Amino acid sequence: MEWFNKSLVAAVLTGIVSQHAAAFSLKGTVWEQEANRQCKVDPKLLYAFAIVESKKYAKQMVTPNPYALNISEKAYHPATKTEAATLLTNALTKTRSVAVGAMQVSLRWNGHRVANPSELLDLRTNVRVGTEILCEFLKGGQGDLPLVLGRYHTPNKDLESVAREYGRNVIAVWRNLIVLEQEGAK
Repeated sequence: MEWFNKSLVAAVLTGIVSQHAAAFSLKGTVWEQEANRQCKVDPKLLYAFAIVESKKYAKQMVTPNPYALNISEKAYHPATKTEAATLLTNALTKTRSVAVGAMQVSLRWNGHRVANPSELLDLRTNVRVGTEILCEFLKGGQGDLPLVLGRYHTPNKDLESVAREYGRNVIAVWRNLIVLEQEGAK
């Protein structure tokens, strides 16, 4: 399991804020479309999940990786959809412990949401399914936002502290994205 360093994520995003604020907007993107289509969550929250789940670095930018795979607790970041599809196909001959795409949809727990696991390498499908999962946790939530958000990654009720910490990391990225968007609007 990968543990996230909030200060590292905040530092990377702070660098983006200072250098690329005018360029950040989720208007018209799959993030905005799926957020509005489903349970009306903030598109920046969806994007924050994707950054925490599948982040890739390029210079001083951090973005979600639509081809990211986690196979038996090991992260892979293929550069192309074809490379990711091959890796996914090979992995599925050995295990169902695979998470796919920008939102890292777990095939073990949510593979039933698509006809073929490779569909999750399509960003729109991946974000749609990830948003469905998140909306289910939000609808069943009890007002403890870090815990509710953390259940996306750690639904096991016996691992509440792990879920809560994950949720706090998502919230930290989300807050930075809010600032990034506000800076770009100035």
